[in-house]
Parts: sequence; C-alpha cells; structure tokens
Amino acid sequence: METQEGDAHSSESDASKEKGRGGFVALPFIIANEMLERVAGFGLNTNMIMYLTKQYHLSNVTAGATLFAWAAAANFAPIPGALIADMYIGRFVAISIGSIACLTGIVFLWLSAMIPGAQPPPCGIGLAPAQCTPPGPRHLAWLIAGFTFLSIGAGGIRPCSMAFGADQFSRHPKEQRSRILQAYFNAYYASIGVAFTVAVTVIVYVQDNVGWKAGFAVPMALMTLSAASFLLGSRLYIKEKGSKQMFSGIGGAILAAVKNYSVRLPAKTEDGVYHHLKDCKLTVPTEKLRFLNKACMISSFGNGDSHGNGESASECHVNGDRRLCTVDQVEQLKSAIRILPIWSSTVFLAQAIGQNYAVLQANEMDRRMGAFRVPGCSLTMFNMVTMSLWSGSYDRWIAPALRRVTGNPRGLTMKQRIGVGLLLATAAMAVSAAVEGARRSQALAGGTAAAPMSAFWLVPQFALMGLAEAFGVIGELEFFYTELPKSMASFSMALLYMALGVGNLVNSFIVKVVDGASRRGGRTSWLSSDLNAGHYDYYYWLLACLGAVNFVYFLWCAWAYGEEEKNVQWEEEGEAERPVA
Repeated sequence: METQEGDAHSSESDASKEKGRGGFVALPFIIANEMLERVAGFGLNTNMIMYLTKQYHLSNVTAGATLFAWAAAANFAPIPGALIADMYIGRFVAISIGSIACLTGIVFLWLSAMIPGAQPPPCGIGLAPAQCTPPGPRHLAWLIAGFTFLSIGAGGIRPCSMAFGADQFSRHPKEQRSRILQAYFNAYYASIGVAFTVAVTVIVYVQDNVGWKAGFAVPMALMTLSAASFLLGSRLYIKEKGSKQMFSGIGGAILAAVKNYSVRLPAKTEDGVYHHLKDCKLTVPTEKLRFLNKACMISSFGNGDSHGNGESASECHVNGDRRLCTVDQVEQLKSAIRILPIWSSTVFLAQAIGQNYAVLQANEMDRRMGAFRVPGCSLTMFNMVTMSLWSGSYDRWIAPALRRVTGNPRGLTMKQRIGVGLLLATAAMAVSAAVEGARRSQALAGGTAAAPMSAFWLVPQFALMGLAEAFGVIGELEFFYTELPKSMASFSMALLYMALGVGNLVNSFIVKVVDGASRRGGRTSWLSSDLNAGHYDYYYWLLACLGAVNFVYFLWCAWAYGEEEKNVQWEEEGEAERPVA
C-alpha cells in the first residue's frame, strides 16, 4: 500500500514538473543553440580548405582528403552519440556536452592561429604549396586536437538537436503533432540556411580580409553564446531520460531469431500463435522479412500463452528451450532493417553535398560585383539561400499546389522527395562539369591577358544543390523519423549523418583513386593544384555518372520498400514508457 502511494506521489510530482514545459516556448532556445553552432561550424568548414592550403601549405588533394576525413569523423560521431543519448544520458545532457566539446575544438583552432610557431614558416609569394615548408607533427597537433573535439561535439549535438526540439511537442495530440512536426522540420532546416548564409558572408569576409586570428575568434564567441543560450532555457524543456528498452528489445529480437532458426513457420502467417503483450493491437507479425517471425512465434510445445503475459515490452523471455520476444519488438527490428537500402542510396547525396573544390574554382574566376570583390567562399551562400527559400515556402505554397496534382496531403511522399533530391544532385554535378570545362577552356585559350570567366557562373550549380538538399535531406530526416519507433529518434537523426560520413569517406577514396590513376604515365593529375593544368571537369562528370547509376538503384530500393507507414502504436507506447526528467 505504501509503495502504491509512493508511486502515485512520484507520478503526481513528475506531472507537476512537466506542466508548463515544452511546446513553442522552448523552441527559441533550442533553435538559437543550433543556429549559433551552425554559424560557427559553417564559418570554419566552408573556408578551411584555404587555411590548410595557404597557412599549412597542403596540396589541394591532401587538403581535400583531410577535410573529407574530418567531415567523415564528424558525421560518424552522431552514431555512438545517438546511442548514448537514447539509452543512457538523454538528449539534453548530450547536447550540453557536445556544445562544450565544440567550443573546446574551436579554441584549439584559434590557438593554432594565435601562437607563434603553431603553423609552418610563411611561404614565399607565388610559390605552390609543394614548394613550401610542409607542416610538422607539432603543427598538425593543433589541427588534430581541434578537429577531434569538434567531431566529439558533433556527436552530441547533431543527432539530438532536432529530435530534442521534436520532443517538446510529444505531449500534443497525435494528429496535431504530425502537422507541427512537418512544419518544424522545414522551419528547422530553413534556420540552418540562414545560419549558413551569415557564416559564408560575415565570417568568411573576416577570415579573408582581417585574418585568421579574428576569423577563428568570431566562431569561438558564437559557440560560447550557443552553449549559454541552450543552458539558459533548461527549465523550459521536456527532458526525456535515456532508455535501454528499445535497443535491448531489438537486440533481443535478433538473438531470438538466431536461436529459433530451426523453427518451422506456418504456411500462412495468421495461422501461427505469437507472443504479444496483453491489450496490444499488434498480435500477428507482418509478412515482410518473414523469417524474423521465428523470434516471436510460440512453439507447439510452448506454454500456450498466445495472448502475452503482461511483461514489459523491453523484455524477451525464455519459453522452454527457446527465447521469445514480442510481435512489437520483431516489427521494430524489421523497420530498422527495411530502411537500410534506401539509406544506402542517399550516400550519393552526401557525396554531392561534400564537394568543396568550387571554392578553389571561384578564386580563379572574376569575383567582382561593382567595386566589391566577393570572397570565393561566399558564393556557396546561394546553396543555402535556395534551400531556405524553398523549405520556408514548401508548406505554405508549394505543398498545396502539389497536393492538387498528386492527391497526397504532403504534396509529395517522403520517398518522392528523396528521389527528386538525388536527381537534382546529379544535375548539379553535370552543371559543375560543364561550367568548369568552359572556365578552363577560356583560361587556356586567352592566356594571362584574357579576362577570367565570371564566378557567378557557379551560382546555378549551388542553387541546384540547395534544391537537392531541400528535397533530399529534409525528405530523409522525415522518412527516418517517421518510419522508426519514436524512442529511436536520436538514432534516426544519426542515420542522416552516418550517410554524410560514408559519403565523405567515399569522396576521399575517389579523390585518391582519381589522382593516382590520372597521374599514370607522367601525366598531370585531374586534381592538380593548378586548376588550369588539371581536369576538374572530368572529375565532376565522373560524379554525375555515379549519380545516374545511383538513382536507378534508389528506384529499386523504393519499389522494394513498399508503402510508407507511420508507426503510430510504437510512438504512443514509447511516449508512455519514456520517463521525463
């Protein structure tokens, strides 16, 4: 009796703490944290290739491969970050730790510009990076420390920030929440576009015209504000604690399927008897990935409990000499497996997003706008401006227009949005190849006396990539978040970053292979530090061909996946089980 009274008192205490938390009032602090972190991060990433080539004397290939490796580490870190957040510490703590780690990483990069001797000796004017003193271990240590802490910070912030914002609406009615989340995802990504625009204009201008000491000091100050703004809103947040239930259930379902591999399935799935929870709507598993149904099928010599026994959804149990999990756990495992092919097809989108050679091309072109000379890096803002405008207007104007054509309430299905994104990314690579070919031909034909091609010819490829992100990346985010159980929300966000990480690793591999193969026979590399001697247009055409092949693969994956389904029941059960801090 005392225990029941204590539990009731605890529930009332949790309810009183939860009252007044979450909703739109908490969003400004969360979005401010993400925007300021993104401004700082984009301000570093976008122009870092110039810092590595000019200050550290790395070749274009080495600098590009280094940035691809850093980007891969920063995009893989969200996987363990998401697991730790979902299972142990919760998203609030993960974002807080990540913010502090990012600030530490930026401090190391700032010190690399501030401390005498932290960089290699200055290079003579007009010399190529290969002719300058290369950086030694003591120089690279500052970069490695900075990149390491920034990657750790990304592991805490990236998978949790958007999901943490979505958590603030977890107590809203289900139908209302669905509409809010779609608008929230678009608005969230549009805010990232604003952050990127500020980064590639203001911060890049400071780096190019004031110097790298101030160029790193500004992101450091912004990251400090980012961490402070997030912590200030602590009392307003709904903070869901970590729970091992989802991943232990999936792990248990895998073990049960392996242990029960010799069990014979009935000819028709509905003829079997399956272990499920009392009052659970999901009593029979689906036909998809049917071999996994062995994990929840009750054997003829079992105890005959065809209706479950009221156990927690997180627990599998032993039935005789077999291990049984619930139907719900098996379906959760199926959902995680089924999205993997579509996830793999989105790696090309990550490859296209990760290309950074356009900055080097812009520096070889005419960047004048009247009396003002536009920094080469700032042209990339057309990418995010396009993405932000499209994302911000999608729900208000574009989706209603598409709805009249497609009959879909969202305008396009999530898989259709991903497919359009992949097509646009392929088109962006083709346009990049055509523009670079024209720039190179004009430069070689005219010699040093000829006026260089206008850098604004790069705008179409940046705009296409912005549209590709608006369709593809937002489609991915919504697809993963919707198709996986809610308690895997951080992990679903991390899948996007894992695709970005794999894309950067593939980019690094392709760069090394193309550079080595094109050098054979004493020829000049396609990716030579001298853009006019190289053939970056061939490199882009290669990526465009890979994109076309990948799109055909995506169509097959989308067909094999079948209809999109929202896991409503899992979402409701997950909300009931997850405790609130």
